[in-house]
Amino acid sequence: MPVRTHVAAVPGPPPRIEVRNHAGSVTVAAVEGAEQLEVRVEPLDAAAEELLDRVEIDVRDAESDDVPTRLRVVVPERRLLRTPAFAVRITTPPRAAARIAVASADAELTGRFGDLELTSASGDLDVEHGVDVHARSASGNTRIGTIDGRASVGSASGDVRIGRARGDLQVRTASGDASVDQTAEHVTINTASGDATVGAATGGAVQIRTVSGDASVGVVPGLRIWLELSSVSGRMDSQLDDDGDAGDGPAGLSLTMRSVSGDMRIHRTAAVPVA
Repeated sequence: MPVRTHVAAVPGPPPRIEVRNHAGSVTVAAVEGAEQLEVRVEPLDAAAEELLDRVEIDVRDAESDDVPTRLRVVVPERRLLRTPAFAVRITTPPRAAARIAVASADAELTGRFGDLELTSASGDLDVEHGVDVHARSASGNTRIGTIDGRASVGSASGDVRIGRARGDLQVRTASGDASVDQTAEHVTINTASGDATVGAATGGAVQIRTVSGDASVGVVPGLRIWLELSSVSGRMDSQLDDDGDAGDGPAGLSLTMRSVSGDMRIHRTAAVPVA
């Protein structure tokens, strides 16, 4: 099949990228040392091939050294009663800001990015590294490796997994599970029937509220905790009593867990290596 390509220099700060693709895939790679934007749009079916020349690839060059280059890629939505599927691939210098909107398309962002705004219906969202991140999904799963700034992530039935949260984080799901591997800041998780898990809390505050979902929090050794726990019919299991690891001094972690029928578990976890 034919493809559309475009190359643009990035002389100033990291660029700003916007992509809208309903079906197919979106892949954006932030490559260390890259000095230009490279765009490739490939049709994945006959409907998309017929509409390839209507794909919008708009680049606004930087007007000065301190103004970012802007890239906008928008694919056509429908061909008669069919939704065309496109594969959009972009290579960018690192720390680019991106706004990605998909429906059933999956979106994958590899490398280090700046601020991110992501929306999806049923497509999965996969991000390696971002600063401020805002992501919303209906049924697609969301995975974010590392977040350096503030973040809010929401999903209805899709699962949410965050690797390392280095800033304040809010996660909200309905039936999807939510997990955070490591955090030292303020994390809030709200879910109805999904399970909520924090693998290693190293400080700050963790607030978990569930209806029927189970909740589990791991606490690193040597950390004193202020606890507020409540459940109507769920079981509580704490492995912190008399473990001798917390020492003296003020609390380093504020932990609030509330549920209706979900079970709650708190336990010590292995020390987290300094990154």
